[in-house]
Amino acid sequence: MAAASTEQRELDLVDKVDFRIVAVANNEEKLQQLLKVYLPALLLKLASEHKSVQTKVIEVCKRVETFIQAPGIVLPVAALLDQYKSATSVLLKHFDLVFIQHSARRLDPEDRRALIPKAIRSIGSDVLRSEPSPTVPNLFNVILRLLADFKPPSRGSKEDVALRDDVFESPKDSEFLASWLGKVLLLRGPFGGDSPPGLTAADVKFLTLGKPDTWNISAKGLNITETRIKVAAFLSSGAFVDAERFLPAIYAASSTDFRISNIGDDLLKRTSVSLEDERPVRQLFDAHSKLPSPYRARILSLLSRSEVATTFTDEILAAFKQNMVTEANSSEETSRPYGLELAKLHKAQFEFLNWAARIGPSKTDFRKVGAPIIDLLKGFVEEQGWPKPESLSFDDIALRSRAYETIGILARSAPMTDVSYLSLAGWLFRSLSEDPTHDVVMNIESALSSLTTVLEHPRLASVYGPLRHILLAYMTQDEDTGDAIRSTRHAATKWANTCLPFSDVYARWINLLAIAGRRTERSEVTEEGRKGLDPWAYYADDDASKSLPDWRHMVRAFFQENITESAAGSSLQPPGKAGGGMDVDEKSIFQNFPGDAFFAFPVALEYCKRVLFLSALEDFKTDPGWESQLETRSRSNLETRQTIRDYISSQDDGNWAIYRLLLAAFEGMVKQSAKVVEPCATTFVDLACFAPESVLAALALRSNELLPLITSNNKEVRVLGARAFGILAAHPSCSQESLARSNASLTTAAKPFKTASGQGLNAAEGAFLALGHLWSRKVYYKTSTEDSENVNLGDIFPTLESVSSSLISTQEAIFDAYTQLWTAGVAVATGKEDEADMLAYVTKSFVEPLMIHAKKGNERAITALGRLTLVFKQDNIVNLVLEKLYSLYDIKGVEVQFAVGEAIAATIGCWDAGVVQLTLDVAAQEGPWRVGKRSDRVASTLQKILTDSKTTKPSLMKASGIWLFCIIQHCSQLEEVHQKLRDCQVAFMRLLAARDDLVKETATRGLTLVFQKGDAELQKELQRDIVTAFTGTGPQTKVEDDTELFEAGALPTTDGNSITSYKDIVSLANEVGDQSLIYKFMSLAADSATWSTRSAFGRFGLSNILSQSEIDPKLYPKLFRYRFDPNSHVQKSMDDIWKALVKDPGTVLDTQFDAIMQDLLKNIIGKEWRVRQACCGAISDLIAGRPFPKYETYYKDIWASALKVLDDVKGSVREAAFKLCISLSATLVRQLEESGPTAAAVPMMKEALPFLLSEKAIDNKAEDVKIFATLTVIKIAKSGGKGLNPYVPTLIPNLLGQLSTIEPEAFNYAYLRAKEENKEVIDKLRSAMVSQSPLTEAIENCLRNADSDVISKLAPQLEETVKSSLGMATKVGCARLLSTLATRHTNDFRPHAARFLQLMEKQALGKNNEVSGSYARAAAYIFRVAPDEARELYVNRFIKLYLESEDEIRREKVADAILALSKISPDHFTALESQLLPLAFLGKHDTNEYVEKGFEEVWSRSGLTITRYIPEIVSLVQECLGSAQWALRHAGALATSSIVAAITGSSDLTGQVNIGNLKAVWPIYDKSLSLKTFAKKEKLLEPFPDFVSKSKAWWTEDTQFAEQLKKIAIREANRNNDEYRPHAFKCLWKFAAARDDLTLLPEICKIVWDYIDLPNEDEDEMDVDKPKQGNTRGVDPRSQIAWAGIEAVAKGYNRKKMRKTPIGELKEILLALEHGNNSKGKPNLESPYIGKTEFDIVRRAYWYECVAEVLEAAGDGVVNTGDEGLVVLKWYFATLDLDKADAGTEEQRLARIKAAIAAAQLWKKQGGDAVEGLAQTKAVVKGAVEKALREERSLEVQGKWKECLAVLG
Repeated sequence: MAAASTEQRELDLVDKVDFRIVAVANNEEKLQQLLKVYLPALLLKLASEHKSVQTKVIEVCKRVETFIQAPGIVLPVAALLDQYKSATSVLLKHFDLVFIQHSARRLDPEDRRALIPKAIRSIGSDVLRSEPSPTVPNLFNVILRLLADFKPPSRGSKEDVALRDDVFESPKDSEFLASWLGKVLLLRGPFGGDSPPGLTAADVKFLTLGKPDTWNISAKGLNITETRIKVAAFLSSGAFVDAERFLPAIYAASSTDFRISNIGDDLLKRTSVSLEDERPVRQLFDAHSKLPSPYRARILSLLSRSEVATTFTDEILAAFKQNMVTEANSSEETSRPYGLELAKLHKAQFEFLNWAARIGPSKTDFRKVGAPIIDLLKGFVEEQGWPKPESLSFDDIALRSRAYETIGILARSAPMTDVSYLSLAGWLFRSLSEDPTHDVVMNIESALSSLTTVLEHPRLASVYGPLRHILLAYMTQDEDTGDAIRSTRHAATKWANTCLPFSDVYARWINLLAIAGRRTERSEVTEEGRKGLDPWAYYADDDASKSLPDWRHMVRAFFQENITESAAGSSLQPPGKAGGGMDVDEKSIFQNFPGDAFFAFPVALEYCKRVLFLSALEDFKTDPGWESQLETRSRSNLETRQTIRDYISSQDDGNWAIYRLLLAAFEGMVKQSAKVVEPCATTFVDLACFAPESVLAALALRSNELLPLITSNNKEVRVLGARAFGILAAHPSCSQESLARSNASLTTAAKPFKTASGQGLNAAEGAFLALGHLWSRKVYYKTSTEDSENVNLGDIFPTLESVSSSLISTQEAIFDAYTQLWTAGVAVATGKEDEADMLAYVTKSFVEPLMIHAKKGNERAITALGRLTLVFKQDNIVNLVLEKLYSLYDIKGVEVQFAVGEAIAATIGCWDAGVVQLTLDVAAQEGPWRVGKRSDRVASTLQKILTDSKTTKPSLMKASGIWLFCIIQHCSQLEEVHQKLRDCQVAFMRLLAARDDLVKETATRGLTLVFQKGDAELQKELQRDIVTAFTGTGPQTKVEDDTELFEAGALPTTDGNSITSYKDIVSLANEVGDQSLIYKFMSLAADSATWSTRSAFGRFGLSNILSQSEIDPKLYPKLFRYRFDPNSHVQKSMDDIWKALVKDPGTVLDTQFDAIMQDLLKNIIGKEWRVRQACCGAISDLIAGRPFPKYETYYKDIWASALKVLDDVKGSVREAAFKLCISLSATLVRQLEESGPTAAAVPMMKEALPFLLSEKAIDNKAEDVKIFATLTVIKIAKSGGKGLNPYVPTLIPNLLGQLSTIEPEAFNYAYLRAKEENKEVIDKLRSAMVSQSPLTEAIENCLRNADSDVISKLAPQLEETVKSSLGMATKVGCARLLSTLATRHTNDFRPHAARFLQLMEKQALGKNNEVSGSYARAAAYIFRVAPDEARELYVNRFIKLYLESEDEIRREKVADAILALSKISPDHFTALESQLLPLAFLGKHDTNEYVEKGFEEVWSRSGLTITRYIPEIVSLVQECLGSAQWALRHAGALATSSIVAAITGSSDLTGQVNIGNLKAVWPIYDKSLSLKTFAKKEKLLEPFPDFVSKSKAWWTEDTQFAEQLKKIAIREANRNNDEYRPHAFKCLWKFAAARDDLTLLPEICKIVWDYIDLPNEDEDEMDVDKPKQGNTRGVDPRSQIAWAGIEAVAKGYNRKKMRKTPIGELKEILLALEHGNNSKGKPNLESPYIGKTEFDIVRRAYWYECVAEVLEAAGDGVVNTGDEGLVVLKWYFATLDLDKADAGTEEQRLARIKAAIAAAQLWKKQGGDAVEGLAQTKAVVKGAVEKALREERSLEVQGKWKECLAVLG
């Protein structure tokens, strides 16, 4: 019973509520109040446990739904939401949501915004999402509706920060809502088909509630576009954290709606989500797999910044397949991207893939995806067309390039099989060769280069064969045939150098082809080829064993086998094993050198020779320049030559290889190709001198083939040919007959030398050379000289005396021939047996001719003179020769003196001298020709040269040093020389003090040579001497009169000469009478000698000797300082010694650091400038790269010393000190860049920054110093971090000042000479430069870590800078800085905002527009953070400035300030818009164009109507009208005009006029109209007729007001201003039209008539300048006024009368116009006044239209028949110029017809033909019309005439 009672009670309650609802159902207001109270309670019964109650409630709810359809009923949504949140019943929740959805959109915006937190709260809880019948989708739909009115608070504001706590109860809510809001951004219509990409069917059902109309606007659904915008805005607010809105931000940024994408871009830029966390990266990959291409492109761009993303190898591969393969093969046309969208996706994909390829391998195992991606990339390229692509767009080309680049990167990091690598290499080589796309070449080459790092040797030998085949194929490819369009030779060469070992013969063959394989080869190919042939370059970065190619294999490959066929083989067979015999043919030698490759033949020969020599010389170091060193040693070093000879002889199979190489060289030099003969001959001669005798035997038989070389016109070829001929023709294997034939042929060629010329003379010279080599080598091969004696060479070779008149070349050839013969002991038969006769004969025939040339510096003559004594051994001849050689000391040529020294060595040492032994180039046998040393001559010669080396005569001292060096070099093995080594050492030590670099070099090299040849005791003494010279007092200078103490020009005199010797010093002292000058100059000379001696150390090898002695630690500070001596020679020498002494510089500097630093700090302020300068450089070098703690104790002293020396009297010292300061600053910058503001960097900044900001640095007058200091400060600011905070208050003002200081002076120059408009352009450029200046960036960097304390200390300094700065750039910089402070340091800057905003009031009024504009913008930023009081003051101040301004400039500045506020601080502007917008409205009517434009923009940005602020505007205008400034009065008047126009215009839209507004504005309008005429005052008249018309109710009741209006209209028409008058007349007739209660036509006539009458053309009128008016239709101003008057008369009729008696009104008009004819009340039908000639232009321009309008208005009235109408119409017809129908433009003619038609229609209404005389007039008019029709050419005009005829009937 109890249960039944409860059920009944509940039913009763429901019935009662139902009854009450039904009772008030017809009263909306009562129904709404009732439901507000009872509806939640009624719905609560749905949770009843009784089914009947639930059913009853549902019935009532259905009925309520029908009652609440009225738009005014709003349900209690807030209460229903609360009930929904607390309910557990699904049925209750359902009906709660039904009624919530009903009224949610009917609420006020404020109420809807207040419901957002209530609706969102708990939406993410598990309870809501786990219901059996979820209602969350409906609730979510409600939230979306509520968001339509959501206004996000300002970013970073308190409201924004608190929004999250206000909206969400837990993170679950925000995560859930962010997820679904993001899905809203993905939602796309139409609905009912497939789900949009990225959404499942369940997602779509959730968002659409299962009903398509949910998003149908016409069905009152949501607007999907606007909803997405609101969703994006809500997501950007502080309600969500970055992690929750990360994916939605991506969805938004990828939107096609820029309003959404801008929000998304901003969110992504500011996001704090780390892409180095796996969770967001995995989310990105997951989203990528589901979303369409625009979203995928955005996701890929994000992934391209994540290193963690590169570890998701499976996802990377899947993404590539999805974007590159799936998209390309997609059959769904709607989902497949095209055009720009596809290009963006591919570009993003390649960017990410490129990133992954570069970063991924170092993060994870890339083997699984590397090779597949490479295959996919190759497939992508091949789909475009490969190797030749199909037509490609620019985007396709860019993608193709990235594909190649990525292939290279992946190949480098993704392990593959060797076969795969080779296949890829071949594919890339073919791409490079045949792909015609120029933009991809660099990427293909980069890919090939990357691949070389993988295939870099050593590899398995099986790889080399295929690789060689590929490289050779592309190395020999011809680009002019086949499909190849590009050379791949550079890439092939680089691959050969990188991927094949240096010992690989075929790699070196490729290098040879690169160097000389083509005539027009690119320089980079040649350079790469040379690099591959250079073992030093090849092994530069390889410390492993350096193997060389097998020269025998090279010979076989290059000159025997077909290298292309054998390249793929694993290796070459050793020479001699297969085909090892010497039977060869010429074809096989040249088979690898076809075409242009033939020019590689001599290069191949030369390289084989070099490798042979390197193989023989195991101890030879291949340092840079090794080629020339090897050549020099092989030709001039006896030990080297013997080593090579022994090596060749020791090779088991070397004979075959050396023979093959010699044969190839032989074939090359007899080939008669000019470009290869000489290098081949050189190689042959260089090799033949080392070849065993047996090897040369076969070639000796072909010696006669060398005769063309001997007779060549090329001198070098003749010399080489002669040498080769001598080696081969004199060979023992040649028969005597062959020798005789050769001798006869050469003799025949040589004999006519006296008479021959040209070719014959060249042949003779070559013959002499060949004969000399032939018979000398014959002597070397045998043990006697009998053959040469039998030949009787005296008959062949002339004496030198007899050829003295021949050409120099001929004489030199004979000199060389005699040199060879005399060296071999072969004497030309003389017949002189007596010694005296022999001396005379030799002197005359040989010595004297040779001396003539020797004195001229002819080295051949000197050499021959030295060899003369090898055949003429008499003492007197030897003495003569030596004396002659000694006499050559004064020849200046260095090489000549070396030739003399070698000649002396040959004379005294004979065949025991090395220089003579070097002559041998065959396997010589011992014989009588080998003359031994002359011991007595050796000793005496040495003694003489040692004595001469002590002389003070420069030339003799120089020559003696060179000769002594030559004797030791070539005769050091002789006992006589060995005993004198100590004396030689002393002599060389003495020569070290010479100023001549050559003498010092000779001395140092001589000392090195003595050291090498001496014993241990001698070496120790030499070390002691050198150390003494370095650390001791130095050498003593022996002075004689001609002793050269100074170099010429060092001490110039006024007469153009200079002081050089001791004699000059004495003369100068005697001349001036001051003997102390001698001592001063000698002191100077001694100092010069000391430093000259020191400069010799280390330059030429002495450091090697010094390095072997023990070094006192005290020497280190001095030696370290000397390395930085100002003297470059000393500096270089000390540096070399340092390197030699200090094997471990790092350790020595660490252990000796304190001693060195203390010495440097002590001497940096010493007396000698060179020491001070050296100390600066030394300190800079010492601290470079060292940790700061190492020199922290000295750091302050270093800065102090550096600053002190920075003011040194010596310029070079100041420069060195400044460089030291640079080094200290650079060290600080580097410390900051690497480690940030660490404990070490802070004290460094403490010392460095004060210096950098001082006048000696950043304010220095020297431009380079200033620039350096500024750049250093910029770098410090960039990396200083928080450590900069103590210096910011000083640093920033200084940097601001530098903005103007470093500005280019060209700006000022141009500015002073520029016109005003150009100055504006220059100012803008200067301002832009400030924005982009590194100084501005430095200022921002300084503030990056600033806190409130820093800002507080900076504020006073900044304020002072703003007040005192003069430069424009500084002022702009200050403004920019203030903007930065206000936006990025809002909270810290807020306490100072009011002060700076007040400061900006003055700064924004500056004279320079750019500066004032910058400060105005800064003020707008400060406005955001300033307190309300300061904002009020600022705004009021500028309003007052405008109203009290005395000039236009002030108003322009105010306009700039207000415009800046509206743009930069719109929210705060809105808060004060009641003050600012009225000013903007007033300002946009300013007479100044700039002010008008600025305020117009402000007003247009507001989007508000004038009527909203009429009281405020009226107040401002009243103040302006009362101002003493006419400009303000006029602005107020014009503003009044706009107000009136706006009020009357709004009535046109609403159909009602606000009389209250009209009354409010009338006082100022009346006052404005009363002003005197001014420019644009006519705008005041434009709304006046409308004002009168709309205020009819007012003036109808107020007769005084009505009369006032009439007075104003008449007053303005009577104004005496020609420009204003036409507008006043127009206003007058419009006023008459608006006042149908007045008949104003008589008054109008009275006012205007004086201006209607136009003067005749014959009458003179004063010429005056009259302004142009718009839309005058070509009518002059006078006629324009006249027309205005005529129009006023014609249209000034009473409208009410026109409707009643139109003919009467028309008559009144014509009578008024006929006033000029004195018609006395009758119209002049023949000649109307308006038809006068003076009015022709006026009629055509205006009158026809006016007649049509007036007659049409008359036609609308009541027309009575009668003769009066006929007369009136005839008059109007008479004014239409029907007899001149062709006159005027087409537009004017159409207007005439329109008037005629109107007249004809009125005519018909008048009574037609019934009226007497009408038919006759009609005939006349019709005739005129028909005539006009005939004459008319325009079809349109003809049609109108026909229409007129139709009306006339």
